Amino acid sequence: MVIVSEADLAERSEGQSGNEPYRPEGAPLRALPQLLRPEGARAPLWRRAAGAQDERGEPTTVFPPDTRTVIYDTSYPWRTCGRVAVPGGSGSGVMVGRRHMVTASHVVPWRADGSADWMTFTPMQYDTSAPFGSANVTRIYFWQRVNGSDGISSNEAAFDYAVCVLSSPLGDTTGWMGSAHDYVSTWNGQAYWSHIGYPGDIGSSLRPVYTANGVMDSTVGETFAGRNGLRIMHRNDIFPGQSGGPYFGWWNGEAGPHVVAEQSAENWGMAGGPNAAGGGSALRELVAHARTVEP
Repeated sequence: MVIVSEADLAERSEGQSGNEPYRPEGAPLRALPQLLRPEGARAPLWRRAAGAQDERGEPTTVFPPDTRTVIYDTSYPWRTCGRVAVPGGSGSGVMVGRRHMVTASHVVPWRADGSADWMTFTPMQYDTSAPFGSANVTRIYFWQRVNGSDGISSNEAAFDYAVCVLSSPLGDTTGWMGSAHDYVSTWNGQAYWSHIGYPGDIGSSLRPVYTANGVMDSTVGETFAGRNGLRIMHRNDIFPGQSGGPYFGWWNGEAGPHVVAEQSAENWGMAGGPNAAGGGSALRELVAHARTVEP
């Protein structure tokens, strides 16, 4: 059974302030993943009628040329990324603690009564290979229950992340990424970021793809329940299934990379419009809280 927790975040302390990355002793470190197959240029994949425009996004566009590359790499930090399975679909996620995986809130199979259906996480899944096993989600911490079926608003995109506590400490083996650095607008236009996700148009959502040198274009600040989130606009290649996949970068002197945003939406405002990720201090605070109350 999946237990969801929302209200108690306002009643407890923020928790760990560090949210530092962790690489297990003996785990090989590779700054770039092993690339298997680059994707060729393809037509833009826009799932909104040309000329249609409003102030919303759709749950995750691909802009030619397609720069996504299939990978399979069990070294750190690539082993921390994986596939999130839910009833009738899937998304992407990344380990951010011993038992803590973060994905998009709209990937969570929310029920009408506010609870959630089953979810599993498999680090570095490739087809049927599960080199680090799988674990069930037992509890979910979140700011908003985001339902992508009717589009994703700006406020929802800025808080479109959920920290899932797993039934076993997969992070002891895989390690995890940090989440101590909040995205700031001075990074706009800089090719700092990498992304891993499981898109439906490549390998039927069963093979991880890697995007390097990702650029974020602009940010929109949003608030919810006294927290500060960011809708981060970008034109990195995204397809449904990559939702919840991390945008992450490296800092000098740190053991591993840090997650600054989670993929949320596409086609923002119009056909061919930019994609959007969710981040800001609210992401760091949510991870810190979950790691503290359920270590």
